[in-house]
Order: sequence, then structure tokens, then C-alpha cells
Amino acid sequence: MKRYILSMSLIAAFLMSACGEKSNTPEAKKAKLESLKKEIAQLQAEASVLEKELNAGAVADMGKTVEIATVKKGLFQSFISIEGVADANESTIATPKVPGTVVRVLVQPGTTVSAGQVLAQLDNTAISQGKNELNQQLVFVTTLFEKQKRLWEKGVGTEVQYLSAKNQKEALEKSMKTLEAQIDMYNIKSPIAGTLESADAKVGQAVAPGMPLFRVVNMSNIKVKADVAESHSKKIKAGDQIEIYFPDLKTEVNTNISFAARFIDPLNRTFRVETKLPKVDNLKPNMIAKLKIVDYENKSAISVNSNSVQTTESGSFVVVAKAIPAKNGTNTFVAERRKVSVGKTSEGLTEILEGLNEGDMVITAGYQELNDGQAISGEWMKGN
Repeated sequence: MKRYILSMSLIAAFLMSACGEKSNTPEAKKAKLESLKKEIAQLQAEASVLEKELNAGAVADMGKTVEIATVKKGLFQSFISIEGVADANESTIATPKVPGTVVRVLVQPGTTVSAGQVLAQLDNTAISQGKNELNQQLVFVTTLFEKQKRLWEKGVGTEVQYLSAKNQKEALEKSMKTLEAQIDMYNIKSPIAGTLESADAKVGQAVAPGMPLFRVVNMSNIKVKADVAESHSKKIKAGDQIEIYFPDLKTEVNTNISFAARFIDPLNRTFRVETKLPKVDNLKPNMIAKLKIVDYENKSAISVNSNSVQTTESGSFVVVAKAIPAKNGTNTFVAERRKVSVGKTSEGLTEILEGLNEGDMVITAGYQELNDGQAISGEWMKGN
């Protein structure tokens, strides 16, 4: 029996020795290396899958990224937008009162003129000669009257002689005034004070009454006028706020309507509105003006971006960010659809009459396809 056990031990030792010698061969080492590489590749693949699953879970916990705007009460206005033109409140042309020939032009375009200033003169030679003759007669008659008056005061002569001399003198004086007025008609004068915008009269030019020879504009008194559709007649009145923008000047002016007509033009069904302007540099008559007239105002309104308001068959709603307190003291947020009642819309904003309160957080970007209770996140979460 002992011999059998000893023989088995010798056989096992022989086999182990043989196997050890076989595993140290280059072929065995290569096989083991390939096996280890396969195991490493498999472990790396499993680790990558687990990493992706963990990252996906973390993103899911953070929620969909959105942008929000906190609701605040403030001024809300809606406007009527129309187009108007700048107009000089005092703009006129100077024309001749009598036919004649221009003999002198006294001003140039751009000159500042006063009301009644002579701009040009017409040939008045013939009528001026008549004035000289009448003046000689007036001097003679005046001398006779003064002598007759002295005699009458001394009791010499009759009352009829005195009154006759007085009547002749006064009649010639009236004739002289009439003639001077006629001579003055040969002067072309400025009807108003302002700036001479154009001067079309030329020396030697034959002119007639009504010909527009000079244009005078008072640039210190400019207004804007526009025609408004009669459908707005109830909403617009004198004193309403108005915003005026001149595209060519890139200038904006805020003022009030100074005049709103009560008459509706039967041809185009509009009524005229006008507003006086303060001094606007480089403004010229007939420049285009864009007018925005306030037709509604709420000084303590809740308004949101119009794109945030969604409308369905059941009504309008917005999506808000609802805070859910967490045990660690940091709020988490979910989306909540909030039904609202809307008012007017203007300038990209919509007035909310019911459904929102000051301090609510309305989602302004990323609200599409959000469901009630869906987790959301964003930069605005910092500090919440």
C-alpha cells in the first residue's frame, strides 16, 4: 500500500513538472497574453456602458434647460402707428400785387427776413413821376391854405375861402396817400418772418400777380400732421401722448397731440391730427415722420413676451417654473402650465389680466413640448 501511494506521488510530481515546463514556453505566454487582452477589452466596454448610463441619469435628474423671466408690474401701453409729415406752421410764398418788370432783387436764399421786409422791387417809374407832380400841387395848395388861414384868423376874407383852401389841401393829401400805397404795391414783401427758402425772381423778368417768386418758412414753428382712420376717432384726442420718429434724422421726439379734428373727410374717411414740435436739428418741412399714438395705458400691468403666450381651443396659457423645496434646502423646479386671460398686445408684449402674479417665473425659451411636472433647469436656478 505504501508502495502504491509513493508511486502516485511520484507520478503527480512528474506531471506538475511537465506542465510547468510547458507553461514557460513562448507559445503558452502568447496565448495567456491574448486571453488577458480580451478580458481587458471586455471590462473597458462594460465600464463605458456604465459611465454613459450614469451620465444620462444625471442629465435626467437636472431636467430640460430653459430660460425664464420674472413677472413684474409696470407700465403697459398699446399704440396706433401711422405715418405723417413735418410741416412749417408758417410757410408761405411772396407774390407781386401788380404786373411789372423786376428791377431789383434784394435778398438771396437762406436769408433771414422779417414780416413786411422788401424782397424785390418792380419798375414804378411812371407812377413815381405822377407822385412828383402831385407833390408839387400839394406844396402849392398847402401854402395857399396857410395864408388863407392867417387871414381868416385876422378877420380878413370869408369863411368860404378858408374852407375851400382847407378842402383842396386835404383832398390832395388823401390823393398822395393813395398814390403812395399804389407805389408800395410795386414792392414784393415778405408776408411773415422766417427764412427765405427760394428766390425765383430775376432782374428784367416780367411778372404778374399770383406768381410765386419767393418762399418764406418760419422754421421756429414746426408741426407734424397726419391723417388717422375714423375707426380710431374715439381713442384719440388732444393731449394724448405721441411718439414721433424721423427715420432720415434717426431722431425721436416724445410730445402730446395739440389738435385732433372733429371733422371726418368724406373722401378718405380720416381725420387730421397735429402736434407742435420742440426744436429739432436739421428738420425740414415735408420730412416723413413715424407716429405712435398711445391709445391704451395701464400703469400697473402684468405683461409677458407675446411669444410665451400659447393659445389652444380651450384658451390661452403660459408655462411657468414652479419651485419644489428639497430636504437639502435647494429648490428644484418643474414646468407648470398656467391658464391666463390676456388683454391687449403691443410692441411684442401681451397684457395678462388674470392667471399670473408678480414674482411668477414665466418660461420664455425652451417651453415647447414641456409637460406639467417635467423637471427643468437653467442659469436662473443659482441662488434658489
